[in-house]
Amino acid sequence: MILHPAKVAPPPGIQVYTAREIITMADAPARATAVAVEEGRVAAVGSLDEVEAALGERPFVRDARFANKVIMPGFIDPHIHPTLAGTILPTEIVSAMEWSTPRGRTRAVRGHGAFIERLRELERALDDPDEWLLVWGYHSPYHGDLSRGELDGVSKTRPIMVWQRSVHEMFFNTAGLEAVGLTADELDAHPHADWETGHLWETGVLSLGRPMIRILAEPSRYRRGLAMMTEVLHRGGLTTVGEQGFPQAGALGELLMLNLEMRSEETPYRFVLVPNAMFLFRQHGDAEIAEREAAKLLGRSSNRASFVRHAKYYADGAIFSQLMQLSEPYLDGHHGAWMMEPEQQAAVLEAFWEKGWDIHIHVNGDAGLDVVLDQIENLRNQKSKHDPRIVLEHYGYARDDQHARVARLGVVVSNNAYYLHELAPIYAEHGLGPERAEDISPLGGVAAAGVPISFHSDYPMAPAEPLRLVWVAVNRLASDGQVWGPDQRLSLDLALRAITLEAAWSLGLEDEIGSIEVGKRADFTVLEQSPYEVDPLAIKDIPIWGTVLDGRPHPIAEEGVKSRLSTS
Repeated sequence: MILHPAKVAPPPGIQVYTAREIITMADAPARATAVAVEEGRVAAVGSLDEVEAALGERPFVRDARFANKVIMPGFIDPHIHPTLAGTILPTEIVSAMEWSTPRGRTRAVRGHGAFIERLRELERALDDPDEWLLVWGYHSPYHGDLSRGELDGVSKTRPIMVWQRSVHEMFFNTAGLEAVGLTADELDAHPHADWETGHLWETGVLSLGRPMIRILAEPSRYRRGLAMMTEVLHRGGLTTVGEQGFPQAGALGELLMLNLEMRSEETPYRFVLVPNAMFLFRQHGDAEIAEREAAKLLGRSSNRASFVRHAKYYADGAIFSQLMQLSEPYLDGHHGAWMMEPEQQAAVLEAFWEKGWDIHIHVNGDAGLDVVLDQIENLRNQKSKHDPRIVLEHYGYARDDQHARVARLGVVVSNNAYYLHELAPIYAEHGLGPERAEDISPLGGVAAAGVPISFHSDYPMAPAEPLRLVWVAVNRLASDGQVWGPDQRLSLDLALRAITLEAAWSLGLEDEIGSIEVGKRADFTVLEQSPYEVDPLAIKDIPIWGTVLDGRPHPIAEEGVKSRLSTS
């Protein structure tokens, strides 16, 4: 695929950027000190003498603004969700972890009493008695059980919705259920809903939760959330991000809002959109119709938001809900859930496979992975004329024998390395036990099997900070300050490939981005320090100067942030 050029034209002529070091992520040269950019693409890379020799008599302008900095290929996050970011960022965040947002840094809240008290504080701070209290970040292992009755104790009159950390679950007080028109009969008739606790989960959120989603995605609120998302992505050093599963709620509205956000000259990154096969399958009830509808989306690319011929569907539930399908029972006695039943998964996989799509599969637990791999192997054995690239998204918990099978099937893994940091300590006590918790995000085993690995944040499931993902993968340091699963550590080389070259490959863009090579787009992330020169424990704290997109520098500037957010 050829990426659409950025709306803002690159600087005219040839620019030669010099740096203390350029980490190209290419075989040769692996390191450089100068890179020439022409019409948004790399024209030459090497030492300054080598670049000048390659340019010959062609005139150029030397730009030394990065002389004391380190240039890397533009960071890529191939799996985020702008719809979730746009709805969550304007919401009150009450999470077990601190979060950096354009509004400031949140405080970590742990324990049931502390969580309920924080809800009361937020409720008291609202002036309008009819305004919703909307909270994201609840996670039962950290915050205990939650119920409609407890939320009624926060307020019997104000509508309240608490969005679970994974966004696969919602909790309402009675006033909230009444405000969205949900009744006891409706909830209790649904397999993924419960009136007594005011709880919707998985398919219950996708069906019964639609009125709430419309409130969360109210246009002016959502527009501001997207502007906040842009700031988050820029501060993470990202130049390309992928929406894994478009649309999430409604194609026309989501695409309109995203294009409005992306049209700004101050938007220093591009979006790649992967059609959501599960959404289309549920909408039309037929896998072949879903494939045809996905194909129509390919013609809706804009200059900053390009669709790719990749499709994404969902197997088991979310790891943050502990609804992934596991081959061993949970310690706490609950069960996993399917986002799509296995026969639905098989129908969608075959329909898109036979039409030549590359395929991304959301799968988190080892029992879910067994089903997915069986289906892939079945189609591989049929010797189809198509040989799609298949990316397993998340891969939260898997066994060693599965890593080897993934390798044999020629499948790759896109992992959220952050899972280990937030989940290992608490899941060792709740749900998984210490042995399985050690192997959350089993990157060492995947690498040993020879399986290529990319990283994603699934933002807002993890911070949209690629260097933080690298830091977790290299150190295996969890939120309790302890190392979990040291044998699952990943080398720094592989971790950096996971946010550059391998991330590009997972989106089918390895010929366009992911390394600094002649002919590729001039997308760079500019750092104040080299990841190879700092203590591994300091990788997440390396300052980011900004980015270069299609040859045009975009520094991170506080004044620009405030201006953007105030006018959104």
